[in-house]
Amino acid sequence: MTVPSIFIVAAEKSGDELGAKLVMALKKSNSDGIKLGAVGGSALAAQGLVSDIDISPLSILGFTEGLKAYPVILDRVRQVSDLIMEVKPDAVILIDSWGFMIRVAKSLKKRGFEGQIIKYVAPQVWAMREGRSRILAENVDHLLTIHDFDAEYFTRHGLPTYYVGNPVFDQSYDTGNAEGLRKDYDIKAAQPVLALLFGSRLSEIQKLARPFADAVARLKAEIPDLVIVSPVSDTIATDVHAAASEHPALQDVILLGENRKLDCFAAADAAIACSGTVTTQLASAGVPTVVGYKLNTLTYLVAKRLFKPDYISMVNIAADQTLMPEFMQGDCEGINLAEAAMVYLLDEKARDDASTALKSAVAKMKSGNDEETANASSSDRTAAAVLEILKNG
Repeated sequence: MTVPSIFIVAAEKSGDELGAKLVMALKKSNSDGIKLGAVGGSALAAQGLVSDIDISPLSILGFTEGLKAYPVILDRVRQVSDLIMEVKPDAVILIDSWGFMIRVAKSLKKRGFEGQIIKYVAPQVWAMREGRSRILAENVDHLLTIHDFDAEYFTRHGLPTYYVGNPVFDQSYDTGNAEGLRKDYDIKAAQPVLALLFGSRLSEIQKLARPFADAVARLKAEIPDLVIVSPVSDTIATDVHAAASEHPALQDVILLGENRKLDCFAAADAAIACSGTVTTQLASAGVPTVVGYKLNTLTYLVAKRLFKPDYISMVNIAADQTLMPEFMQGDCEGINLAEAAMVYLLDEKARDDASTALKSAVAKMKSGNDEETANASSSDRTAAAVLEILKNG
């Protein structure tokens, strides 16, 4: 029996982590063995799939940022495509990162790649640029989607689509050790705690450092015994430390490793967070959260014309109401962030009501899984879908 071969491509941290989880699930679910290769980062490398192609320049966001990095993107597309054509896997899995992955898919199609091209995580065509659904259908063979409402946008163009579930919900976010965190950093029981989440990209940290610092300064002036904690990953630790050295108010923030994130969630009375996956994680933990985000001006003007939902946070979009106050672009200023967070820090009822509403919204978001697969992780469902695709040719 021929051992199937799969090649995974991840272009940024979130995709790298998703790919690593998929690798573990594939190894677990396929007892006959599987041959794996990848282009990715540290998470895939930890699974034994070390990449010679550096993906770090691909962690970009925005129209103008993309233009500046365009030559690098094209070079990486060529390198990745060359490697895949050389390896000749039975299937290639392109994880998230629409702009980069659609170029890789087009290149492979043009060069006559004979394996299955699988896109993992759909572009958010329900939010903007629905035409991407047709483009994707023309350039990949299968789609694995994390939202149960995605399929109709792609199946209408003849793209076989599998709903595998949102990996965010594979983990429990209410298992943190609040008492341990307070003990480790001498935080008294009566002291309120604010969690500060900067984002996962350098551009996000650079744009949010000033308003976040201003919010911290304002909150500390009103609540002198407030403790601010911020879990940061190794990939952005240097950037966050640089921001703290530039903005004195951030020097009051206790910077922790990402391994303490759930402890921070457990201890937090409220959070101020960059829009992204972490807001769904905070909602899952029931942490009342204020969301901030800033884009390059040109990128924002383009997005404003194209973006269809009224909210930017997935929890708010799913609930179709403001469960997390959002401050975008010019509104993302310290005074607005601080005033919104102050409500949760000073008003116990407002805090409890927000926590209950967030947990309820997350429960509804998780209810898309059918009974047969409800107990399986999204990575397990993804692995099963990939192996089924390979089996059916």
